[in-house]
Amino acid sequence: MAEKKEIENFQNLDTESIIKLFKSDFTSGLKQTEVETYLKQYGYNEVPEQKANPIFCFFTKFWGFTAWMLELIIILSWFLHKYSDAYIVSGLLVFNAIISFAQEQNAVNAVEDLKEKLHINAKVLRDGIWKTVLSRELVPGDIIRIRIGDFVPADVKIIQGEISVDQSALTGESLEVEKNPKQIVYSGSIVSRGESSGIVVLTGINTYFGRTIQLVQIAKPRLHIEDIISKVVKWLLIIVAVLLSVVLVVSLLQGIKLLEVLPLMLVLLLGAIPVALPAMFTVSMALGSLELVKKGVLVTRLSAPDDAARMDILCVDKTGTLTMNKMSMAKIVPLNG
Repeated sequence: MAEKKEIENFQNLDTESIIKLFKSDFTSGLKQTEVETYLKQYGYNEVPEQKANPIFCFFTKFWGFTAWMLELIIILSWFLHKYSDAYIVSGLLVFNAIISFAQEQNAVNAVEDLKEKLHINAKVLRDGIWKTVLSRELVPGDIIRIRIGDFVPADVKIIQGEISVDQSALTGESLEVEKNPKQIVYSGSIVSRGESSGIVVLTGINTYFGRTIQLVQIAKPRLHIEDIISKVVKWLLIIVAVLLSVVLVVSLLQGIKLLEVLPLMLVLLLGAIPVALPAMFTVSMALGSLELVKKGVLVTRLSAPDDAARMDILCVDKTGTLTMNKMSMAKIVPLNG
């Protein structure tokens, strides 16, 4: 049984050795029993997603610096029998959580629907018969055929034929790359010319493209909105802490009990903590996301429009990523005669 290998190892191996390694055959492909064995060993040809539990996602909305401050106000209000204050702050906290959670779940559902419609098929040789299967069912050792317009579904070592591929999504190269027999075509490339047959060498997270997707999934950048709210609340708390320190010193000098100072602490906290700020940000971001959805933009994260808007430098390739593939007249300069 073949062990998982890196792409560099397959670059150096000749085609015959790879076919022998995976117990495949160029004229008949893999047998169905071998396919099932390889599926158990290597898994499906996809990058597994880390799907969070919706209930856990909802309760995370009550976790954070601002949420803690609001929860502290609720506890203090309840302790001091200020029930109306406790209900109002609780309502704002829950409202913010529901709006944020609902918007994110809508985005998740939209992405899932899109994935269902965008299934990629592959032409594969199994048991001596060419058949069309879902690309997620490909395994190392499969003999597949790729032709012009195809999205390469896995890392493939070419056995026969020559093709040109657009791999700008992987490397940013604007020019087409020629691929000849014994060379590897990376998953995620698009065939722009020719037709060839080859053997699948890597699938799923082991592919060149899969490792890139994994890095994107691991990245957890801090949200800009969280930074803004945290900074505002932090400075307001510093002011409250200074005022409370003065009050405590005065109360100690005059012999006032600590319980009598608690209502003042609640008043200062209520005045300093912007209880409606998270809800205001959530609603404004939700409205902004809805406007983008009307223009055909799929917003997968509520804070994404804000994160995109605050970019200072955007590095992209020049292969039509930002253009519409339409020429337009910018300026006419008349010449004499």
